Amino acid sequence: MHSRTFEVIATNAMGVALLSLLCAVCGGYARGQTPGQSDPATKELHGGIEIALRTVRAIALRVSITAEGDSTKVISTEQLTPSTPFPRDEKATPEYIRDLAQTVQRILEKLQRDFHIPPNQIHLLGLSELVGQVRDDLAREVRDKTGKEIAFLDPTSETELSIASSIPRRYQSEGKWYDNRNISLMLEIGATKIRGGYQQLKQTAPGRTEYDYATWEFPIVGGLRAKVSPTTSQYAGLITRKKFYLTGDIVWALATLLRPEDQRTYMPLTVEDINNFHYRAMNDPEALLNPDLSKITDSNARNEARKGREAVKAIYTPKTLAAAAEAMKIVATELNLAEKQLIFARTSNMARLLSYVRLQVN
Repeated sequence: MHSRTFEVIATNAMGVALLSLLCAVCGGYARGQTPGQSDPATKELHGGIEIALRTVRAIALRVSITAEGDSTKVISTEQLTPSTPFPRDEKATPEYIRDLAQTVQRILEKLQRDFHIPPNQIHLLGLSELVGQVRDDLAREVRDKTGKEIAFLDPTSETELSIASSIPRRYQSEGKWYDNRNISLMLEIGATKIRGGYQQLKQTAPGRTEYDYATWEFPIVGGLRAKVSPTTSQYAGLITRKKFYLTGDIVWALATLLRPEDQRTYMPLTVEDINNFHYRAMNDPEALLNPDLSKITDSNARNEARKGREAVKAIYTPKTLAAAAEAMKIVATELNLAEKQLIFARTSNMARLLSYVRLQVN
């Protein structure tokens, strides 16, 4: 089992127990919400910007801390992509890096202008996919344009932050509440690799509840089933746990394109959904990328579905959508997801950022 603190990413972190509490607020936001009115109590206002190679995400929070406890309200979230297309050879050019930094600058200014968040209460977070010269060049461009530094995460920290805010702490059955963390697992499906993990109760002093993290990451290749065999204790949860919370851009694309009318925070999925999505991505990706929204009668829901559709199209081309769908189908087959309860965690795209920003609040 892998147990860590977040010292490497937050010097004033409040610990894993606080991260678990953040799950309660994860259902209160959605992609691209309309900004609300500004709050004069600026000391309670906090923001965060998460930077990946292809996307920039932002969140605005109001955090109230009193003697009785604290509460977190998500005011707004947003996801943007640079105007410069990502290079076909997958190598970020200086022009692209400058555009990415300018996107960060624009959204930073928006958080200050529209929500009156003080600059020192807006935190910049870089994902682990930003490496080498790209990471150095981006950090310099952002520093020159904004005067702010980027805190870069390592893969394990990313996974732990995502687990804490993607998996609800409890579930209800027959009128009773049960701990959800001991039976659930987060599985993030990427274009070339999967990442995931879970929390597991560990032995502590009487009256205390603490959890260890088990995390892992490996490429999507043939033979995954053998890699996660029951004899490989590191991946035991992939075999023994029955409830899988699926995350990642391709899972989000599936939910957004295949069932645009279903906008639940936790959306049940099946292997049949994955197979259907794969078939359409391979045979008619253009139609898949343009679902008919006319049957959604509620205007607000239709507008959210339209924004989600356009956000997917900003990230995926027909070719890259088909490739990602193929990767997801391999994972579903190799890990035998037909035997699992599958749930799309809709708010998982902001999970890392929500947890990280909340940990910076004194």
